[in-house]
Amino acid sequence: MKSIKHLVHFLVMPICLMGCTDVWNNHYDVDNQKQNADKTLWEEISARPELASFAACLKQHGYDEVLDGDQMYTVFAPQGEIDLGNLSAEKVKEEFIKNHVARFAHSANSATMDKEVLMLNEKFINFTKEGDGYTFGERTLSENNILAKNGVLHVIGAQVPFFYNLWEYMTTDSTYSQIKKFLSSFDEIELDEEASVKGPIVDGMQTYVDSVVITYNELLYRLGRLNDEDSTYTMILPTNAAWDDAYQRVYPYLAYPKNKENRDSLQDLYTKMGIVGDLVFRHESQGSVQDSLVSTSGNVFYHPFDYILADYASMDEAQTCSNGRVFVVDSLRHQPWDSWHSRLKVEGERTNGHEFTNCVAYRRTLTYTDSLYSRVSKGGYVEIVPKNSSVTPSVDFSVWNTLAASYEIKLVFLPQNIATDKSIGVLPNHIQVALSYLDANGKSKSTTLVKPKDSLMVNPTRIDTVSAGVFKFPVATYGEEKSSTVITVKSAASAKDKNKSRTFLIDCIILEPVKE
Repeated sequence: MKSIKHLVHFLVMPICLMGCTDVWNNHYDVDNQKQNADKTLWEEISARPELASFAACLKQHGYDEVLDGDQMYTVFAPQGEIDLGNLSAEKVKEEFIKNHVARFAHSANSATMDKEVLMLNEKFINFTKEGDGYTFGERTLSENNILAKNGVLHVIGAQVPFFYNLWEYMTTDSTYSQIKKFLSSFDEIELDEEASVKGPIVDGMQTYVDSVVITYNELLYRLGRLNDEDSTYTMILPTNAAWDDAYQRVYPYLAYPKNKENRDSLQDLYTKMGIVGDLVFRHESQGSVQDSLVSTSGNVFYHPFDYILADYASMDEAQTCSNGRVFVVDSLRHQPWDSWHSRLKVEGERTNGHEFTNCVAYRRTLTYTDSLYSRVSKGGYVEIVPKNSSVTPSVDFSVWNTLAASYEIKLVFLPQNIATDKSIGVLPNHIQVALSYLDANGKSKSTTLVKPKDSLMVNPTRIDTVSAGVFKFPVATYGEEKSSTVITVKSAASAKDKNKSRTFLIDCIILEPVKE
């Protein structure tokens, strides 16, 4: 559950009627030869008995006039009876007619042709050479390259199925209304003034004859462009029952202090963000999907068909969509520590938000050639050096986005031999650790995780990860602008102790989710 700062947009353009041009005619010619035609596409279709059902559908919905005009189209006309089920008039146009009509001329004229045709409903359908003939959307062309005055007609054996994209698929059944409602709540509609056709000025205000709007959805920018036909994803789609169950699981992790403004609405929002955060997987980001899936949030789910997709055996069992695949589930099996209750890491070298007492902090960066580079988080660390020989250095590390949950607090130290100050030699560090946090009422509290007498000894000769123990935060701080969680790391060595080093090198601090 990371914060979202960007927007995604899906551009919806109107159909612009344009006259034929020489450029379009070049598309229309077969084998680069000028062809003469005396019928329009509508006249060709309506004259063929095998296309009677298709022609009746076109006429009923006004596409007889469209295909009788001078706009250039390619029509893939299904022969025989048409099955429209219980589709509404609008869906007949979108899911059937526009699924068989494309702009410009697309001829079958290559021995190795394999392309995607953009249809009027913005779907891409494969148009390929198969053996001695051609197929369109896996339907065989029984007759091709029938030239008309305003385009090309191909006759196919049967109608091509309409494939919903992932976003559209959620609207097919009220069973998915919970997730669709949440994702849609981020929609923002704006007028695209440049693409819209301006009308007269009325009462000092610009009016538009034809308005084009852009829908921005900030959540889909991060989660996945589920309405984009150019992108491909795999999605786990929870039913409403799965959504409600997941909500009850995630909700306690986002409990905010009683004095926090809008605590209930924030808990509700971030709970839902936690549910959707690992439901989408971008195809190009995957390796062997049987071994692992990487969500668009960056979390990795190993052996997904034994775990989050346990109801399925393989990708072949997914529902096919025009921009990917969808697995419908009645239960979301994500474990907290693999998803919303993920590891937190504070980089030592990120000095913003840190406070240094009795010391000087040097931000260090390793080079690619350094033997430790691949083992050091982000290739950097902070070197803490006491200001003088009589003080004890201490550093406050700010921590953001903790949940109301248990974490093991780990500190990663680097070997003393890479310190800039070579005079300190190679001596162990003894460290004490304290924590500041908010209680259930929103008041700041402090606790000592590691006392001076129980100080942690850090091995000075290697990368050493030491544990300061487990702490359960009573409330969440997710999304806060100013950190209210602080981990204090302080040297337990006195100025008189010559067998311990008061200089220490911190790679990072890790808050590891405890599996409860």
